[in-house]
Amino acid sequence: MMEVSKQGKSVYVQVGIWLNEDTGHIHLTVPETDYFHTTINANEGSARCHKNLYAKLGRFLRENGAPAPDPSLTPDYVVRADSTP
Repeated sequence: MMEVSKQGKSVYVQVGIWLNEDTGHIHLTVPETDYFHTTINANEGSARCHKNLYAKLGRFLRENGAPAPDPSLTPDYVVRADSTP
């Protein structure tokens, strides 16, 4: 169920996120609508390329046990020995 914030500037909504393992695209949907379904990839030159968002969604999928892009495709979130989780 969608919910508007107290200040009316944000909308909180349930989303669906999944990786199409054949294409490598991450799908993002809002099931409550009949129009919100988009894809994100990390392919230079693609209209759907957004490397930062792809990395964050890839990490989210991985950390929640869902199929996710190879960590090498999401370099912003490679765990380093000197990093603090």
